[in-house]
Amino acid sequence: MSEALNELGQHIELKRPDCVIAWDVTYGELNVDVAPSNIAGFVEFLKTDNTCKFSSLVDITAVDYPDRPKRFDVVYHFLSMYQNHRIRLRVSIREDEMVPSITGVHPSANWFEREVFDMFGILFSGHPDLRRILTDYGFRGYPLRK
Repeated sequence: MSEALNELGQHIELKRPDCVIAWDVTYGELNVDVAPSNIAGFVEFLKTDNTCKFSSLVDITAVDYPDRPKRFDVVYHFLSMYQNHRIRLRVSIREDEMVPSITGVHPSANWFEREVFDMFGILFSGHPDLRRILTDYGFRGYPLRK
């Protein structure tokens, strides 16, 4: 399994060097660090490339590292039912940066992105309806920020 994921990581890096910052295989999952500006196109590539076929968006979440200049990691999990592989994408951003929405590629990202916005205050540019989803509309602050 690890050899197949290493080959997949090499394939992805060769096909999309404009997007891939780094990659590794840890605990049986392929982890790819992606440039924020290229995330939507990269997700489209992962979905349509015959070697990848990551057609199922499993989750989008975030992690707050308040002591880093790029405070947040936005983390995407995808599954390829065709290849039986999982992939984790990480996009590191500063507090004042926005991440392009992937709702145009995966409509199911809508509520995931809204949840990340509501809990962390991360903005997704191009999102069709970015508003709170878990807290009250008048709520101030972001509960999962450290």
